[in-house]
Amino acid sequence: MTLTQILKTLVTCILVISFLLVTVSAYQQHRRISALAELSDATTAIVTRLSVEELVYVDNDGNLHMYTIDPAKLEGLSTRREFGGENFDFQVSVKYEAEGEHVLGPFGSTPPEDRAIGSLAVSCVLYENAHFLSAKLSVMAWRA
Repeated sequence: MTLTQILKTLVTCILVISFLLVTVSAYQQHRRISALAELSDATTAIVTRLSVEELVYVDNDGNLHMYTIDPAKLEGLSTRREFGGENFDFQVSVKYEAEGEHVLGPFGSTPPEDRAIGSLAVSCVLYENAHFLSAKLSVMAWRA
């Protein structure tokens, strides 16, 4: 083998190894980003379901008031959901102003420190003592 052939072979090996390392790194990054996107989607789905179905205030005529939270429904709330075959736990709290800031909750387990956590807060209304109060529904979700 001549020196030129050895250099061509060496450069080819370096290029192949570099390509493999970049491909593996890109795959790992893609998996991480996909997992975070799934967590974000699950957090959004949880907040939506809570604010338009599960925690909704129902008046005496049976009318649903979406994005109006009934605080009595927070107590018995199940804080685990399944989306796409995966289980997600979450913690929920409601902050509102009535002669000072008040917080209902947090309801649910404490978020783990070793996992990614999705967090989302939406404006809503709290129905308390026959009054509608401005509030914020906050949810922190993670894979169970």
